[in-house]
Amino acid sequence: MPFDPSRRVFIKGASLAAVGIGMQVSPLLQRAAEAATGNGTLVKIFLRGGADGLSICVPYGDANYATLRGTIALPNPGQAGGVVDLNGYFGLHPNLAALKPFWDSGRLAFVPAVGNYALTRSHFDAQDFMEAGAPGDKSVSTGWLHRAMVAVPGAEVTQTVAFSAQLPRSLLGPESVLVASNLATYDLRATNWRAEAQALLRDLYGRDTGPVAEVGRDTFGAMDVLRNSPAFAAPPANGAIYPASTIGSGLRQAAQVIKAAIGTRCIYINVGGAFDTHSGQLPANVTEFQRIGDSLAAFALDLGTQMDDVVVMVTTEFGRTAYVNGSAGTDHGSAHCVILMGGPVRGGRILGTWPGIAA
Repeated sequence: MPFDPSRRVFIKGASLAAVGIGMQVSPLLQRAAEAATGNGTLVKIFLRGGADGLSICVPYGDANYATLRGTIALPNPGQAGGVVDLNGYFGLHPNLAALKPFWDSGRLAFVPAVGNYALTRSHFDAQDFMEAGAPGDKSVSTGWLHRAMVAVPGAEVTQTVAFSAQLPRSLLGPESVLVASNLATYDLRATNWRAEAQALLRDLYGRDTGPVAEVGRDTFGAMDVLRNSPAFAAPPANGAIYPASTIGSGLRQAAQVIKAAIGTRCIYINVGGAFDTHSGQLPANVTEFQRIGDSLAAFALDLGTQMDDVVVMVTTEFGRTAYVNGSAGTDHGSAHCVILMGGPVRGGRILGTWPGIAA
């Protein structure tokens, strides 16, 4: 059976449809998916560790913010080290300042206070619940993003690309997924016998049937696509410079996939880092948020007008407490802040209902 890149490893075909959350549909996730319709791409970034939403999109106008945050409260706009004002009430962390032009142009929005009280404050359980899209329910065996992909109308099977060390829980399901940390090294690793091994394995998988052979054909097909597209060897466009970090590498490769025009509809980027800020939150956020802001800005610059058909969605497993602890950090909370960026995003707005913060 010849390899069909439109059917298996890369996504191509009809638009994304409803995203299941357990047995229900989440309007937030559904709209994010539906925004990447036509020839668009949804780029989903997961920040593992519980990134502090109150530091990403800072409610400096809330009367309780400075009191609860104490020594880690960020100064008001206009002060040294102050937040970048968005709307007179919310502001960007100063190390995310590279994103402000996208807010001004209506391509960046924030959804604060996103969460569910059914989520545990265990990182591992909370990540599983978020990625399954089923808070508190461990019986759901597939990931929400996988369900979004297979829900697309039409005969074609839809798939995705994941920049991760292993298959993310969000993509768990029966369909094939291309999982790679680095596309440049996505190949057989035994260099001394690579050519002979490829010939033998390609022949074996070509003649055999069943799921193992199918995965083998998909893998070699992906290698062929990556080798033959000049986009994967080209440097970033428009002078874009990506930070040397996990999110920078992921977004640089995501831009390559999109520019290769091979039909990819969804890209998942897995990001670890110093987001679990029980202590020393201020310096940790300076480092990690600088990487996030600069990487997203470089991604948009690199894609240029192609960003018009891209939606970037950034989430984490849970937020952090509104009050500072005794170690100049914050502990596990419930709600976090979602970042939405891209041409189809109706940005320049804070979305959802802000409940305020209080002791």
